Amino acid sequence: MPLPLDELVENPELVNQSAQALEWAELLFEFEHALDDATALLLGLSDDQLRFKPAAKVFSIAEVLTHALYSDELFWSWIKLLMDGRRAEIDPAALIGGDGAQPDQAGTAIATLIENVHLIARGTIELRPDPIDLHSTAPHPYFGELNAKGWLMFMALHHGMHLRQCEAVIDAPGFPRGTSKQSLTAEEYLQPRERKTWLKPDAGGKRQDAGSKKSAVKKKPAGAKKPAGKRVTRR
Repeated sequence: MPLPLDELVENPELVNQSAQALEWAELLFEFEHALDDATALLLGLSDDQLRFKPAAKVFSIAEVLTHALYSDELFWSWIKLLMDGRRAEIDPAALIGGDGAQPDQAGTAIATLIENVHLIARGTIELRPDPIDLHSTAPHPYFGELNAKGWLMFMALHHGMHLRQCEAVIDAPGFPRGTSKQSLTAEEYLQPRERKTWLKPDAGGKRQDAGSKKSAVKKKPAGAKKPAGKRVTRR
């Protein structure tokens, strides 16, 4: 189930604390759950809708999504450094609000960015060191000091917060519904959808560990679509 967004935003000190109680596979599941929401939203919108700005200083949905995905790439590099105990190589000043927002990206380009982040996420978790340094932290200006697990939980919440920002754009006056692939309200655009099923209880009722040799991260449910031979180029 999705993380309790409101509770964690209202109580920022709980983010790092709560993350420690989750396995890496569970944290990765929450992050990919958030990426699935972004993909589902993206598939329901035309490029004109993605680029619509309610006001000059308000982000379009394209800007919101590209900012979040750019941030993902940065934060995954931080997670890897924290796992390795290389905190000194992280520059907290790189955490600049709104950085990476690209107003002119088409839906197909944003979909490629989402797939790229999926690959980075799975690769980082699958190749995580043993043992992992969970003592090293890097500061977030609102959520405080976060270790590698804390940053991953924050990333899932980050997408959830920006999804609400996208809802506000859809509900804004002038949103170009006439050119949409669908003509729905914001709530209808964001109805719950089928989730990834690779993280399921096994026969004994326990979740599979994404770090095992038979990693749950690698497994896909029968019939699931996976791009064949598709090469994704990092920005």
